Formats: sequence, C-alpha cells, structure tokens
Amino acid sequence: MSGGEPVLQLSEVTFRYRVPNWPKPWKKRLGAGIHKVNLEVHSGSILGLIGPNGAGKTTLLHTIAGLHRHDTGDIRLVGQDREMLGWANAQRHIGLMPERVNWSGTSTPREALQRIVTMRGEKQTPEELLELVGMRSRMDTPLDNMSQGMRQRLSLACALLGSPDILLLDEPMNGLDPVAQAAFRRLLRNLADSGVAIIVSSHNLQEMELFVDSLAILHRGQMVAYGSLN
Repeated sequence: MSGGEPVLQLSEVTFRYRVPNWPKPWKKRLGAGIHKVNLEVHSGSILGLIGPNGAGKTTLLHTIAGLHRHDTGDIRLVGQDREMLGWANAQRHIGLMPERVNWSGTSTPREALQRIVTMRGEKQTPEELLELVGMRSRMDTPLDNMSQGMRQRLSLACALLGSPDILLLDEPMNGLDPVAQAAFRRLLRNLADSGVAIIVSSHNLQEMELFVDSLAILHRGQMVAYGSLN
C-alpha cells in the first residue's frame, strides 16, 4: 500500500462479542464480531474502512485500539506485537476518535482539552492541539456555541494527544455539511503528509474515494475487499 513504513499490521484477527445465551442469560455464547481480518497500514497513508451499519467497522477500530481484546490472530504496532508492548505503551501509538462525543456546556475547547491533558499527564498544550486542527481562533468559544464541524475537530484534537503514529476515526464526517467535510478532508491529508497513518470509517464509498489512498470493505465482520486506489 502507499505511504512509508508499515506501522499497523493485522494478521487473521478475530474478535466476537459474548452475549447472553437465552433462556440461561448467565451463560454466554459467541455473538457477532470480526473474523480473520488481515490489514496493513503505512505511515503517511489514509485507509478508508467501508461497510454498511453493523458491518463491524467500529468493532474493528475498537479492537485495534485495545478496547476489545482479540480472540485470535496478531496485531503489530510499529513492528512490535501489541500484547508484548503492554496496554500503556500500545496506547501511546494510537489515537481514537469515537463516532459521537457529547461536547456541551459553557466550558471552552481550551478548558476541555486542558482537563484531558492534565489527566493524562501529557506535555502538549491545548493551544498546540487546537492549532493542529485549525481551531486556534475558536479555542475560547463556549462548547454549546460550536458547530458540528468544530465539535468534530475538537474530538480529533483529543485523538492527537500524545502525538500518536496511528489515528482511528469512526465516521468523522457524520453530520457535517459539504463545506465542513471538504475542510476536514484537507485536515486529514495534512496530518497524513506529516507522517501519521490514518484509518477512517464510513458507509459512504463516494466520499472516501475523494481523499483516501486505499480502501478496505467490511461485510458481516469479514474483509471482502482490500486494495490501493492507485
């Protein structure tokens, strides 16, 4: 795939949810999940993860991020086995932007980020992070007064905390108007050009084709197509 060195490699990765086994709900059975996923993402590249709702996109991103522990297969971050790295070290390589973050209240983006920076003990300042996502002029705007595009940028700033090698973005274009979508695409391309590897999930193939370097298509938890757009 396009880009620099491989920073994320998945080999035959499987994860399945444990769900109640009715009529004995105290017992669990294997439910939906992802099945034998193979994937490689390089520094400086953008991978579009495509699939309908329920295809397993969020599950895959959460498994890569370590929110789900995969059942079988291997996940390697910057050439090292994720399990051998340990939770804390692995998390320093990954930034996750969830699909929905409820930014609300009278606090400002600067104040909200400062709380997160302090909690995590990072050296970056809120001003530096907001500069990265083009929000320096809006850093003192009350959260309640921000547009959806600004809320998404603030979520991205949180994902950039710690300068991760890999960004995982779950449906980041949802709720954005065409102008905000175009601005967000430019922002992601600038981040990729700086060397960050990015995975962006979406259910909109036409949208992804505008800016990603490669595509992976998920259906019912399985990777049914994967390749470069070039």
